[in-house]
Amino acid sequence: MHQNSIAQNIAKETMSELHEFITVGMSEKTIEEKALELMTEKGSNSWWYHGIGALVLLGKRSIESMSGHDCYSSDENCVSENDVITIDIAPTVDGYWGDYARTIFMENGGVAPEDAPSNPLFRQGLDAELYLHAKLKEIATPEMTYEELFLKLNDEIIGLGFENLDIHGNLGHSIEMDQKDRVYIERGTTRSFKEVGKPFTLEPHIRQKGGKLGFKRENIYYFDEAGVLQVL
Repeated sequence: MHQNSIAQNIAKETMSELHEFITVGMSEKTIEEKALELMTEKGSNSWWYHGIGALVLLGKRSIESMSGHDCYSSDENCVSENDVITIDIAPTVDGYWGDYARTIFMENGGVAPEDAPSNPLFRQGLDAELYLHAKLKEIATPEMTYEELFLKLNDEIIGLGFENLDIHGNLGHSIEMDQKDRVYIERGTTRSFKEVGKPFTLEPHIRQKGGKLGFKRENIYYFDEAGVLQVL
């Protein structure tokens, strides 16, 4: 767990610094390259997700869901004065994963403070993400199955007037050493969190039903020895 926390802290620090870096007119690719540079400087020495360290999707592409080697950040899609920028980063330190995503909000030509946009549409998306992560903390237990959590949170997404955009429909996965071993928070996964025994992510990729903007937020969670859910 300690090794994963090192990688996750690299992710958190990188995301905070990206808030200071991004400006109007920057491409997804430029932001991706800066994220990789920052993570490498901080000690990441590989990228666990198919060799991809960062995925940046902004504006009209923020609703796109990509998987595996199909993931790419565009060098043509650029930040506008009022925009959403979803960033998913996967630093890896000696094989141990970090996994972290946030939505950065551009308002009137400047980056809004972290998690503090004023645009009502942006706020609704962020609030939905915050609600889902809070709901996880409220309902999750070690005995709960991955499927049970999926069904409950997917119902919450629908109840909020949003829809799940993930290409495979899942809401997260276990943290492993080999990406092929991941257990997904999805329908049909009947193993409990206790059985799997690994930290896991919650990473809803959502939009308001029929909306044009996507929102992401990802943390790594784990159950401590007392069975209490903690954020890594």
